[in-house]
Amino acid sequence: MKKTIIITGIDGFLASNLLNLLQEQFTIYGIGKTAKQIKNVKVFSSDEIESIDIRPDYLVICHAAIYTSNKSQENQQLFDVNVNLTERLTKTFNSSKFIYISSVSIFEFNNKKISEKSQINPQSPYSISKYWAETLVLNNSNSVILRVSSIFGIGMKENTIIANYTNQALNNNTIEVWGNGERRQNYIHVTDVCEYIKLTIEKFDLLTEKLLLVVHSKEFSNNNLAEIIANETKSNIIFIKEDNSKSVQYNNKITNKELAWKPKANFKKEIIKYIKWKKKQF
Repeated sequence: MKKTIIITGIDGFLASNLLNLLQEQFTIYGIGKTAKQIKNVKVFSSDEIESIDIRPDYLVICHAAIYTSNKSQENQQLFDVNVNLTERLTKTFNSSKFIYISSVSIFEFNNKKISEKSQINPQSPYSISKYWAETLVLNNSNSVILRVSSIFGIGMKENTIIANYTNQALNNNTIEVWGNGERRQNYIHVTDVCEYIKLTIEKFDLLTEKLLLVVHSKEFSNNNLAEIIANETKSNIIFIKEDNSKSVQYNNKITNKELAWKPKANFKKEIIKYIKWKKKQF
């Protein structure tokens, strides 16, 4: 008999890709903003969580509100979605096994390589809300936290630097890169993140109460990214303003050892696939 999984944020970029990966192996239900059917999967509204009578084997918590400004209204949305909704889920499905998709933004960025054991120091309202949600999930001993870097791929959110550079190139044949472009960031393809989640489900009983770091093995500078996009779109790169953000590097050898796996997607090839897809949207 197939085990049952509920995926929250089922309308989102990550969750929709995860559904594609898991649907044949598991019985899947979703939780989204509204009740509906997606690919023959029943989706419950987040307003009706307490009335859901299914008790899944696993609950994969993918939903998240993103912080974009200092508006108090958006701070309230961060709390309502990232914290309050997560708390309601943990209370309603307290007999299930929880996999919470968190963010690397909760770490202390101190010019050292970040690992699973690095110091925590959330600074933004978003990272604070994600860390708060982590603590709620970890109140259940049957839980695993996955701290994930920047997820990319076809259908990614428009507020990412990859989408921003691509849109600039396709609209203006110019990419504006802040500073000298040397700042390095970590990007992980959505298929690799989904594989990490799948392996976490399969090895869950060996991972309970652990904090896993879901990142790629290599960082890329903003210049690297801009050059890939510029070459594919025949665009120019110009350098503007200053970039005071820090470069970040990661080491997730512990996670890769726990799961006996590491990311497979090729960054350049996946960026080119994304650009080709994006061109069709114009």
